[in-house]
Amino acid sequence: MSILITGITSGVGYFVAKQLREKNSKLEIKATFRSKNPPDNLEDLDLNFVKGDLTKKDTLVEALKDVKTVFHVAGEAREDVSDELYFQINYEGTRNLLEAFVENNCERFLHVSTVGIYGYKLPSYPIKEDHPKKSYNAYHESKWIGEKEVFKQAREHGFFASAVRPPYIVGPRDRQMGPKLFEFLLKDKKIPLINNGKANLSFVHYVDLAEAMIKCSEKEEANGEAFHVIGDSISAKELFETIGKICNKKPNFFKINYQVAYGIGLISEIIAKIKRSSPKLTTRRVNQFSRSRMYDISKIDELVGFKPTYSVRAALEDAYNWMKEVNFV
Repeated sequence: MSILITGITSGVGYFVAKQLREKNSKLEIKATFRSKNPPDNLEDLDLNFVKGDLTKKDTLVEALKDVKTVFHVAGEAREDVSDELYFQINYEGTRNLLEAFVENNCERFLHVSTVGIYGYKLPSYPIKEDHPKKSYNAYHESKWIGEKEVFKQAREHGFFASAVRPPYIVGPRDRQMGPKLFEFLLKDKKIPLINNGKANLSFVHYVDLAEAMIKCSEKEEANGEAFHVIGDSISAKELFETIGKICNKKPNFFKINYQVAYGIGLISEIIAKIKRSSPKLTTRRVNQFSRSRMYDISKIDELVGFKPTYSVRAALEDAYNWMKEVNFV
Protein backbone atom coordinates (compact mmCIF):
# COMPACT_ATOMS: atom_id res chain seq x y z
CA MET A 1 0.00 0.00 0.00
CA SER A 2 1.24 3.46 -0.88
CA ILE A 3 0.82 7.09 0.10
CA LEU A 4 -0.63 9.77 -2.18
CA ILE A 5 0.01 13.50 -1.93
CA THR A 6 -2.01 16.20 -3.68
CA GLY A 7 -0.42 19.62 -4.21
CA ILE A 8 3.11 18.26 -4.56
CA THR A 9 4.40 21.46 -6.20
CA SER A 10 3.51 23.47 -3.09
CA GLY A 11 5.96 23.91 -0.25
CA VAL A 12 3.80 21.83 2.08
CA GLY A 13 3.42 18.98 -0.41
CA TYR A 14 7.14 18.97 -1.14
CA PHE A 15 8.18 18.78 2.50
CA VAL A 16 5.59 16.12 3.35
CA ALA A 17 7.11 13.99 0.58
CA LYS A 18 10.67 14.85 1.62
CA GLN A 19 10.13 13.89 5.26
CA LEU A 20 8.30 10.70 4.32
CA ARG A 21 11.15 9.73 1.99
CA GLU A 22 13.73 10.41 4.70
CA LYS A 23 11.80 8.12 7.05
CA ASN A 24 11.47 5.30 4.53
CA SER A 25 13.55 5.14 1.34
CA LYS A 26 11.46 2.25 -0.03
CA LEU A 27 8.02 3.75 0.56
CA GLU A 28 5.91 4.20 -2.58
CA ILE A 29 4.84 7.83 -2.68
CA LYS A 30 2.37 8.84 -5.36
CA ALA A 31 1.83 12.47 -6.31
CA THR A 32 -0.99 13.81 -8.46
CA PHE A 33 -0.45 16.19 -11.37
CA ARG A 34 -2.83 17.76 -13.90
CA SER A 35 -0.63 18.78 -16.80
CA LYS A 36 0.63 16.59 -19.63
CA ASN A 37 4.06 16.33 -18.03
CA PRO A 38 4.87 15.78 -14.33
CA PRO A 39 6.39 18.77 -12.50
CA ASP A 40 10.16 19.03 -12.57
CA ASN A 41 12.72 19.73 -9.82
CA LEU A 42 11.33 16.89 -7.70
CA GLU A 43 13.66 14.11 -8.82
CA ASP A 44 15.29 13.78 -5.40
CA LEU A 45 11.99 12.58 -3.88
CA ASP A 46 11.64 9.45 -6.05
CA LEU A 47 7.93 9.97 -6.62
CA ASN A 48 5.44 8.02 -8.70
CA PHE A 49 3.51 10.71 -10.58
CA VAL A 50 -0.11 9.85 -11.39
CA LYS A 51 -2.66 11.83 -13.34
CA GLY A 52 -5.14 13.39 -10.95
CA ASP A 53 -7.41 16.42 -11.24
CA LEU A 54 -9.58 17.49 -8.29
CA THR A 55 -12.29 18.60 -10.71
CA LYS A 56 -12.41 15.20 -12.41
CA LYS A 57 -13.36 12.40 -10.04
CA ASP A 58 -12.60 9.61 -12.51
CA THR A 59 -8.91 10.58 -12.59
CA LEU A 60 -8.82 10.46 -8.77
CA VAL A 61 -10.41 7.02 -8.60
CA GLU A 62 -7.61 5.72 -10.80
CA ALA A 63 -4.89 7.65 -8.91
CA LEU A 64 -5.98 6.23 -5.54
CA LYS A 65 -5.69 2.56 -6.46
CA ASP A 66 -3.66 0.67 -3.83
CA VAL A 67 -3.31 3.81 -1.70
CA LYS A 68 -3.56 3.61 2.09
CA THR A 69 -2.99 7.22 3.18
CA VAL A 70 -3.78 10.52 1.47
CA PHE A 71 -2.18 13.86 2.35
CA HIS A 72 -4.55 16.38 0.81
CA VAL A 73 -2.48 19.52 0.46
CA ALA A 74 -3.80 20.94 -2.82
CA GLY A 75 -6.11 23.93 -2.63
CA GLU A 76 -6.88 27.33 -4.13
CA ALA A 77 -5.70 30.28 -2.02
CA ARG A 78 -4.76 32.97 -4.53
CA GLU A 79 -6.51 36.31 -4.17
CA ASP A 80 -7.00 37.08 -7.85
CA VAL A 81 -9.41 34.23 -8.66
CA SER A 82 -13.19 33.98 -8.71
CA ASP A 83 -15.28 32.92 -5.74
CA GLU A 84 -16.53 30.03 -7.86
CA LEU A 85 -13.01 28.64 -8.23
CA TYR A 86 -12.50 28.58 -4.45
CA PHE A 87 -15.58 26.38 -4.04
CA GLN A 88 -14.77 24.28 -7.10
CA ILE A 89 -11.32 23.36 -5.76
CA ASN A 90 -11.50 23.64 -1.96
CA TYR A 91 -14.92 22.09 -1.50
CA GLU A 92 -16.03 20.20 -4.61
CA GLY A 93 -12.49 19.04 -5.33
CA THR A 94 -12.09 17.77 -1.77
CA ARG A 95 -15.44 15.99 -2.02
CA ASN A 96 -14.37 14.33 -5.28
CA LEU A 97 -11.15 13.17 -3.65
CA LEU A 98 -13.04 11.80 -0.63
CA GLU A 99 -15.48 9.88 -2.80
CA ALA A 100 -12.60 8.36 -4.77
CA PHE A 101 -10.89 7.61 -1.43
CA VAL A 102 -13.95 5.71 -0.21
CA GLU A 103 -14.36 3.80 -3.48
CA ASN A 104 -10.78 2.56 -3.17
CA ASN A 105 -11.17 1.58 0.50
CA CYS A 106 -8.30 3.85 1.54
CA GLU A 107 -7.68 4.19 5.26
CA ARG A 108 -6.23 7.56 6.33
CA PHE A 109 -7.01 11.09 5.16
CA LEU A 110 -4.89 14.08 6.26
CA HIS A 111 -6.31 17.47 5.30
CA VAL A 112 -4.94 21.02 5.17
CA SER A 113 -7.51 23.57 6.35
CA THR A 114 -6.81 27.12 7.62
CA VAL A 115 -7.20 29.27 10.73
CA GLY A 116 -9.08 31.69 8.48
CA ILE A 117 -12.26 29.73 9.17
CA TYR A 118 -12.67 31.66 12.45
CA GLY A 119 -12.83 35.00 10.66
CA TYR A 120 -11.05 38.19 11.65
CA LYS A 121 -12.85 39.43 14.76
CA LEU A 122 -11.35 37.27 17.50
CA PRO A 123 -10.92 37.78 21.25
CA SER A 124 -7.69 39.11 22.72
CA TYR A 125 -6.57 35.67 23.94
CA PRO A 126 -5.48 32.51 22.04
CA ILE A 127 -8.56 30.63 20.87
CA LYS A 128 -8.99 26.86 20.85
CA GLU A 129 -10.11 24.69 17.95
CA ASP A 130 -13.76 24.66 19.06
CA HIS A 131 -14.07 28.45 18.75
CA PRO A 132 -17.11 29.50 16.63
CA LYS A 133 -16.43 29.72 12.90
CA LYS A 134 -17.13 32.92 10.97
CA SER A 135 -16.19 33.22 7.30
CA TYR A 136 -15.80 36.70 5.81
CA ASN A 137 -14.91 35.66 2.28
CA ALA A 138 -15.31 32.84 -0.22
CA TYR A 139 -11.85 31.42 0.42
CA HIS A 140 -12.46 30.92 4.14
CA GLU A 141 -15.96 29.57 3.58
CA SER A 142 -14.78 27.09 0.93
CA LYS A 143 -12.05 25.81 3.26
CA TRP A 144 -14.48 25.46 6.16
CA ILE A 145 -17.08 23.47 4.26
CA GLY A 146 -14.28 21.41 2.73
CA GLU A 147 -12.99 20.52 6.20
CA LYS A 148 -16.50 19.69 7.39
CA GLU A 149 -16.93 17.37 4.40
CA VAL A 150 -13.79 15.48 5.42
CA PHE A 151 -15.10 14.69 8.90
CA LYS A 152 -18.63 14.05 7.63
CA GLN A 153 -17.46 11.37 5.22
CA ALA A 154 -15.06 9.93 7.79
CA ARG A 155 -17.97 9.44 10.23
CA GLU A 156 -20.20 7.93 7.56
CA HIS A 157 -17.59 5.52 6.17
CA GLY A 158 -15.47 4.86 9.24
CA PHE A 159 -12.03 5.95 8.05
CA PHE A 160 -9.27 7.85 9.88
CA ALA A 161 -9.32 11.61 9.27
CA SER A 162 -7.42 14.52 10.72
CA ALA A 163 -7.03 18.18 9.72
CA VAL A 164 -4.43 20.85 10.38
CA ARG A 165 -5.27 24.54 10.47
CA PRO A 166 -2.21 26.66 9.66
CA PRO A 167 -1.87 30.47 9.51
CA TYR A 168 0.49 32.09 6.95
CA ILE A 169 2.93 29.45 5.68
CA VAL A 170 6.46 30.50 4.67
CA GLY A 171 9.78 28.86 3.90
CA PRO A 172 11.67 27.41 0.92
CA ARG A 173 9.57 26.86 -2.24
CA ASP A 174 7.15 29.60 -1.17
CA ARG A 175 5.90 31.39 -4.28
CA GLN A 176 3.11 33.35 -2.61
CA MET A 177 3.41 34.87 0.85
CA GLY A 178 7.20 35.21 1.09
CA PRO A 179 7.75 36.92 -2.27
CA LYS A 180 4.86 39.33 -1.65
CA LEU A 181 6.28 40.34 1.73
CA PHE A 182 9.87 40.75 0.54
CA GLU A 183 8.75 42.69 -2.52
CA PHE A 184 7.78 45.62 -0.30
CA LEU A 185 11.39 45.99 0.82
CA LEU A 186 13.22 44.90 -2.32
CA LYS A 187 11.24 47.29 -4.54
CA ASP A 188 11.21 50.14 -2.01
CA LYS A 189 7.44 50.16 -1.79
CA LYS A 190 5.65 52.12 0.88
CA ILE A 191 4.35 49.79 3.58
CA PRO A 192 0.97 50.71 5.10
CA LEU A 193 0.94 50.39 8.87
CA ILE A 194 -2.73 49.90 9.64
CA ASN A 195 -3.48 50.95 13.23
CA ASN A 196 0.26 51.46 13.84
CA GLY A 197 1.13 47.89 12.84
CA LYS A 198 0.23 46.46 16.22
CA ALA A 199 -1.78 43.50 14.90
CA ASN A 200 -0.41 40.13 16.00
CA LEU A 201 0.25 37.85 12.99
CA SER A 202 0.95 34.11 13.08
CA PHE A 203 3.22 32.08 10.81
CA VAL A 204 4.41 28.50 10.38
CA HIS A 205 7.36 27.07 8.46
CA TYR A 206 6.62 24.53 5.72
CA VAL A 207 8.81 21.99 7.51
CA ASP A 208 6.89 22.33 10.77
CA LEU A 209 3.52 21.97 9.06
CA ALA A 210 4.67 18.91 7.12
CA GLU A 211 5.98 17.29 10.29
CA ALA A 212 2.71 18.01 12.08
CA MET A 213 0.71 16.31 9.32
CA ILE A 214 2.93 13.24 9.34
CA LYS A 215 2.74 12.96 13.13
CA CYS A 216 -1.05 13.20 12.93
CA SER A 217 -1.09 10.36 10.39
CA GLU A 218 0.81 8.16 12.83
CA LYS A 219 -1.21 8.83 15.99
CA GLU A 220 -4.62 7.27 16.60
CA GLU A 221 -5.32 10.14 19.01
CA ALA A 222 -5.48 12.46 15.98
CA ASN A 223 -8.41 10.59 14.42
CA GLY A 224 -11.45 12.84 14.08
CA GLU A 225 -9.53 15.90 15.29
CA ALA A 226 -8.52 19.25 13.82
CA PHE A 227 -5.43 21.05 15.10
CA HIS A 228 -3.93 24.52 15.06
CA VAL A 229 -0.35 24.35 13.77
CA ILE A 230 1.26 27.68 14.62
CA GLY A 231 5.01 28.22 14.56
CA ASP A 232 5.47 31.75 15.88
CA SER A 233 3.79 35.17 16.06
CA ILE A 234 4.93 38.73 15.44
CA SER A 235 3.39 42.19 15.07
CA ALA A 236 2.86 43.58 11.56
CA LYS A 237 5.44 46.32 12.17
CA GLU A 238 8.01 43.89 13.56
CA LEU A 239 7.39 41.58 10.61
CA PHE A 240 8.56 44.13 8.06
CA GLU A 241 11.40 45.29 10.29
CA THR A 242 12.57 41.67 10.45
CA ILE A 243 12.30 41.29 6.68
CA GLY A 244 14.32 44.48 6.31
CA LYS A 245 17.11 43.07 8.46
CA ILE A 246 17.16 39.87 6.41
CA CYS A 247 17.47 41.60 3.02
CA ASN A 248 19.37 44.63 4.36
CA LYS A 249 16.72 47.16 3.41
CA LYS A 250 15.00 49.75 5.57
CA PRO A 251 11.18 49.56 5.57
CA ASN A 252 9.36 52.65 4.35
CA PHE A 253 6.29 52.86 6.57
CA PHE A 254 3.29 55.15 6.40
CA LYS A 255 0.44 55.11 8.91
CA ILE A 256 -3.17 54.64 7.93
CA ASN A 257 -6.28 53.77 9.93
CA TYR A 258 -8.42 50.72 9.32
CA GLN A 259 -11.47 52.49 7.86
CA VAL A 260 -9.43 54.34 5.23
CA ALA A 261 -7.45 51.23 4.31
CA TYR A 262 -10.61 49.12 4.03
CA GLY A 263 -12.24 51.76 1.82
CA ILE A 264 -9.22 51.82 -0.49
CA GLY A 265 -9.26 48.01 -0.65
CA LEU A 266 -12.96 47.99 -1.51
CA ILE A 267 -12.53 50.58 -4.28
CA SER A 268 -9.49 48.70 -5.61
CA GLU A 269 -11.54 45.49 -5.83
CA ILE A 270 -14.37 47.24 -7.67
CA ILE A 271 -12.00 48.82 -10.21
CA ALA A 272 -10.22 45.50 -10.74
CA LYS A 273 -13.52 43.76 -11.36
CA ILE A 274 -14.51 46.33 -13.98
CA LYS A 275 -11.10 46.17 -15.68
CA ARG A 276 -10.83 42.40 -15.15
CA SER A 277 -7.45 42.83 -13.49
CA SER A 278 -5.92 42.08 -10.10
CA PRO A 279 -6.65 44.61 -7.32
CA LYS A 280 -3.66 46.44 -5.87
CA LEU A 281 -5.14 46.09 -2.39
CA THR A 282 -7.89 43.79 -1.13
CA THR A 283 -10.18 44.01 1.87
CA ARG A 284 -8.95 40.51 2.74
CA ARG A 285 -5.37 41.80 3.08
CA VAL A 286 -6.52 44.82 5.07
CA ASN A 287 -8.24 42.55 7.58
CA GLN A 288 -5.32 40.14 7.70
CA PHE A 289 -2.77 42.82 8.57
CA SER A 290 -4.89 44.93 10.90
CA ARG A 291 -6.49 42.43 13.29
CA SER A 292 -4.71 40.38 15.94
CA ARG A 293 -5.55 36.71 15.78
CA MET A 294 -4.04 34.30 18.28
CA TYR A 295 -4.43 30.53 18.43
CA ASP A 296 -3.92 28.01 21.22
CA ILE A 297 -1.58 25.18 20.10
CA SER A 298 -1.74 22.99 23.22
CA LYS A 299 -4.07 20.41 21.64
CA ILE A 300 -1.64 19.06 19.05
CA ASP A 301 1.10 18.90 21.65
CA GLU A 302 -1.07 16.99 24.12
CA LEU A 303 -2.64 14.53 21.65
CA VAL A 304 0.06 14.14 19.02
CA GLY A 305 3.26 15.29 20.69
CA PHE A 306 4.11 17.94 18.12
CA LYS A 307 5.88 21.22 18.91
CA PRO A 308 7.02 23.71 16.23
CA THR A 309 10.72 24.48 15.96
CA TYR A 310 10.99 27.47 13.59
CA SER A 311 10.70 31.12 14.59
CA VAL A 312 9.21 33.69 12.21
CA ARG A 313 12.68 35.02 11.44
CA ALA A 314 14.08 31.56 10.69
CA ALA A 315 11.16 30.79 8.36
CA LEU A 316 11.59 34.10 6.53
CA GLU A 317 15.35 33.63 6.25
CA ASP A 318 14.83 30.20 4.70
CA ALA A 319 12.27 31.66 2.30
CA TYR A 320 14.61 34.48 1.25
CA ASN A 321 17.62 32.21 0.77
CA TRP A 322 15.57 29.92 -1.46
CA MET A 323 14.22 32.85 -3.48
CA LYS A 324 17.78 34.04 -4.11
CA GLU A 325 18.93 30.53 -4.99
CA VAL A 326 16.29 30.12 -7.71
CA ASN A 327 16.47 33.75 -8.86
CA PHE A 328 12.95 34.44 -7.65
CA VAL A 329 14.01 37.85 -6.33
